[in-house]
Amino acid sequence: MHDRQKKGRRMDEWGPVDLIHLSDGRGVSLVLRAVEPHKARHARVQAECLITTDFVDARLKTNIWLDHLEEWEEALRRLSAGEDASWPQGSRGLELYFHPHEDGWLSISVHDPDRLTVALGLEPTSEWLDEHEANLQRLRDACGES
Repeated sequence: MHDRQKKGRRMDEWGPVDLIHLSDGRGVSLVLRAVEPHKARHARVQAECLITTDFVDARLKTNIWLDHLEEWEEALRRLSAGEDASWPQGSRGLELYFHPHEDGWLSISVHDPDRLTVALGLEPTSEWLDEHEANLQRLRDACGES
């Protein structure tokens, strides 16, 4: 969550939480955002995937399944080791594939079998993995999954 999302909100108020927020400052970005609060006894959070490049500007409604959060944590570990990662694995819905390059670039494939497949490349900040570990914890906290 960005500072502007935090300001002016009480701790008990819910606001959108970005699980994934990758941008290169050149108009290429991928955001996976939980857009509604987690409801008790539900295994998912409603979300949207925002993809922006010079040739695509897409908003896909989707879900973040809470039982996939551990897989995302493992994907982040793999990426920090310089390995490829996909998430969530075996999903019938939205699937993301990440390929880190030695020069800092990140190739990403976004696949939704019913709507879209797109590949993009960007150079995220050097802190992106730490930021995404913090994003994961924020979403877990927001969903009572800590």
